[in-house]
Amino acid sequence: MTKFFRACLLALGGVFVLWLGLQLLSQIWGWLLLIAAIGAIVWVTVWFVRWRRDRRW
Repeated sequence: MTKFFRACLLALGGVFVLWLGLQLLSQIWGWLLLIAAIGAIVWVTVWFVRWRRDRRW
């Protein structure tokens, strides 16, 4: 019975930590998407400039 009780407490703790993580993520997901979009734009720009420079020669 003690092992079952500990397993239940661990499961409850895991659910709470996941809930807390999702709550924190829901507050900053817009900023994370903005940072990812800016990073993608910078990467595509660098790739395009290198591609154009290599194409000229």
